[in-house]
Amino acid sequence: HYQWYPFWNAGHYEAWTRSAAAQRAELVQFYRDGLERVVARANNGFRIGVPFIWCSNDLVVSFATQATLYRRMTGDRRFEEYELAALDWLFGTNPWGTSMVIGVPREGVWPRDPHTELPPSLHAGLTGGLMDGPVYRSIYQNLRGIRLLHDDAFARFNTGFIVYHDDLGDYSTNEHIMDGTANLAYLLAARESTPRR
Repeated sequence: HYQWYPFWNAGHYEAWTRSAAAQRAELVQFYRDGLERVVARANNGFRIGVPFIWCSNDLVVSFATQATLYRRMTGDRRFEEYELAALDWLFGTNPWGTSMVIGVPREGVWPRDPHTELPPSLHAGLTGGLMDGPVYRSIYQNLRGIRLLHDDAFARFNTGFIVYHDDLGDYSTNEHIMDGTANLAYLLAARESTPRR
């Protein structure tokens, strides 16, 4: 799935800030085309249209980042509903009702048992890491070396075509991802710098 890495291209936005009108229109179209393809697949109650491959949350935050930059470039708000749904997904509006960010919200439901090489004594105080996110059941069932170390707290929600586990033994859905975490920090900072209505 890394054929599309990095998951979003900040270069289009940066080039847009320095380009002539014709080039700006082409760069905007690149973002619009990608956003439209994801929105066309978002035919579920969560308005999420990314494929649930490994690092699906990378795709979710990348979609929201691209939508934010597109809106900044054009003033066009047509993707904003999906942009906000992507943020909602990351912070708990998903089938598992869990934030996908370690420690956020502090008193809420968030990954307590991430897959990591750190010993449990160093888990205390970890905050802000974005999890890989759910994968298609077909991917999960064909991975080697995965074994849940605890009863599946989300078993009643893991009955469909995608699964997520808050378990040290699940490296496919519950490992924190540096690129996604950096992207989420960028996105939240960009949103904070946007004037509020």
